[in-house]
Amino acid sequence: MSDWSIDKIKTPTRTTSDWSTDATRTPVHKVSVWSIDVNQPPLHSSTSDCFNNATEIPVPDASEGSANFPQTSQHTTSDWSINGGQTPVCTQASVSKQIENNGKMTSQVINSCHYLIDDMLGEGSFGTVYKGRRLHDDLKVAVKFVTKTEDVEYICISGHSEPFPLEVALLILAHGVSSVPEIIQLLDWQDQEDHYIMVLEYPSPCEDLYAFTESYGGSISEGLARVVMQQATQAAYMCCRNGVLHRDIKLENLLINKETHKVKLIDFGCGDLLKKLPYDTFAGTLEYCPPEFEETGEYNGKPATVWSLGILLFVLVCEDFPNPQELHMINENNFSKAGLSDECCQLISCCLQQKPEQRIQLKEILLHEWFKDTNLEN
Repeated sequence: MSDWSIDKIKTPTRTTSDWSTDATRTPVHKVSVWSIDVNQPPLHSSTSDCFNNATEIPVPDASEGSANFPQTSQHTTSDWSINGGQTPVCTQASVSKQIENNGKMTSQVINSCHYLIDDMLGEGSFGTVYKGRRLHDDLKVAVKFVTKTEDVEYICISGHSEPFPLEVALLILAHGVSSVPEIIQLLDWQDQEDHYIMVLEYPSPCEDLYAFTESYGGSISEGLARVVMQQATQAAYMCCRNGVLHRDIKLENLLINKETHKVKLIDFGCGDLLKKLPYDTFAGTLEYCPPEFEETGEYNGKPATVWSLGILLFVLVCEDFPNPQELHMINENNFSKAGLSDECCQLISCCLQQKPEQRIQLKEILLHEWFKDTNLEN
């Protein structure tokens, strides 16, 4: 299932069914009046007026982000899945009072824009996601209410006068100066004293990749996996290109349009700013955790992202996570599986090398021979 998340550490159980190193994060409570239209990129220019203790993060120019690319867990319960068997988690009263979980639509005003809030899509430890509809143009949206913790982090972004909660800031930064089709778009957000609200695009008809693969019996064809991986890899690359480390790329955090097979990366709740120095804490889903963290307690962002993409590809075409014997064969470049092309098995091996320095570079994945095979059918 998908995680329109809210959990920093994911429950390690498989169930059915997002460049600056030292940014200072400052806890503050402000009300934002920032809003964007659905067809606009999630950034606009204004004079920055960040307060003293928050370091501004420049917005990178993503115009060259796709230059080198062809155009184009453990599983946890989902905050976006309607049919998942999630265990309800209570959030702070200020959030739960706004949206009564009684099956009735309620109205919500966010930055002077009126929304109807409908069924719950999912729930996590710190918040809840609902279906919604923007009244002035009848646009379908997802509305995410996130309860603030005591250590909620804020950062400033160059060109914006107000600091942003980290999750909001990462989603803005991930898009750069123009919208990235493979990343879910933030349409609006509002900060409240003890929670913040995110209004997100809601592709329809869509479901998370876990539910999608389950409908195919647990795995999908190699040709369809290639379509998915092209988009998931592009999303991961653009995040890193724009200074964002998602840290939780997995089946549940990728939405797929069931008709067009367009894919979008969601849930930046485990993310951080991408830095050159190693990370010494793990946030994400344990089944996607790179082996170097288990061995040394540290990992670098890009090689860890490559590892997670390798796990993603393996699960898409093999139905389950690789076992120790399979990981050994993969590391020895001796992995094969009936029904899979040599190129697919080679790419899996390139991504899942035990030593991070021996993995394929993130920017080189889409240049691999597997993506050039036009004979694969969806």
